[in-house]
Amino acid sequence: MSFGYAILGFGSGGKSPLVLNISSNTSNYNVLTAANAAGYDAPSGQSIVVNVASGVTVSGSGTYAMRTGAINAASPLTINVDGNIDGFTGSNGSAGRPGSAGGTGGDAIYWESSTPYTGVGIVNISSSGKVRGGGGGGGGGGLGQIRQGLGYDGIKNDPVCGAAPNTQGSTGSTGSAGGFGAAGSGGGSGGGAPGSCPVVTGAGSGGPGGAAGYAIRKNGRTVTVNSSGTINGTVG
Repeated sequence: MSFGYAILGFGSGGKSPLVLNISSNTSNYNVLTAANAAGYDAPSGQSIVVNVASGVTVSGSGTYAMRTGAINAASPLTINVDGNIDGFTGSNGSAGRPGSAGGTGGDAIYWESSTPYTGVGIVNISSSGKVRGGGGGGGGGGLGQIRQGLGYDGIKNDPVCGAAPNTQGSTGSTGSAGGFGAAGSGGGSGGGAPGSCPVVTGAGSGGPGGAAGYAIRKNGRTVTVNSSGTINGTVG
């Protein structure tokens, strides 16, 4: 790693830091799970250092790209990012009256250490590093207006509303998903039905776009972020 930042040293129990190197693409990375597999000494409050190598992407698939897991509240944790940590894009909403909202994007880093967190949390993002919350999904389009259909009676062949199948307007467009750290756009409203007969059902409005995921969700923990790279999304 090429950081100019200090890396946390020994934990409260005096043990050497446990170093976890991520050198190939992976998804839904759980620090606690990986640490336990590598011999993490939780009772001692052992320090953990996670290194994401340049060119490597840690991605989310339906959940956080990287989560700390409930590590010991006294364990210092440093995450060094030379590669990418990317949250997933929220799903698009469905058409309806109104259209449904787009899904919320996934968080890139989700801090969930045991509380009260007395360890020191640090995220170092190098010039090549990127930590990006997932974009929100686009809102669903509104369904079109419905009118009675215009038909004709069987005697005088006069036009009669309701004597033919209802007509319906077009469904509004689905909103666009947001890019990293951005909310999705809302869906379009449904179109008007053709004709001049009475309206049976009004057009639906489009659903709102989904919110973006956090770049780093601290959940009330004290976490210092040092960055000379890219952060897309909320840190907080």
